[in-house]
Amino acid sequence: MIRSATPSDTPALKDLCTQLGYEEKAADIKQRLHYILNNPDNGFFVFEDQTGCVCGWAHCFGKHFLEGVYAELGGIVVDRSCRRQGIGKQLLETCERWATEHGYTELRVRSGGTREQAHQFYTQLGYENTKWQKVFNRRLT
Repeated sequence: MIRSATPSDTPALKDLCTQLGYEEKAADIKQRLHYILNNPDNGFFVFEDQTGCVCGWAHCFGKHFLEGVYAELGGIVVDRSCRRQGIGKQLLETCERWATEHGYTELRVRSGGTREQAHQFYTQLGYENTKWQKVFNRRLT
């Protein structure tokens, strides 16, 4: 079952973030999730199995620039033990529906250059690679 995330999902979301490669504190995830859930231009969905275990999540949000408006996938992950069962596809389709319902005509996905399995996943679902880029970061604190 796919549903909107709730603050009580924080422990499972933390574990899934770790599988995605991000070691985050539960308190930080809970704070960020609070912001996301209270911002109407965000959709955050979880896949809950029949036992009540949250074994995947996806986050999408609207982006508004002078040069264009679109929805973007902020992240998606399925628990290692549950992959290849169609959960990721269902989560992505939920984000696509969210985007359409919110007036967006495009959903963009950014994926790290080394995540080759993710690239294959997106390609199989009809997404096409439109450009390569580098990301530059500067700590401000």
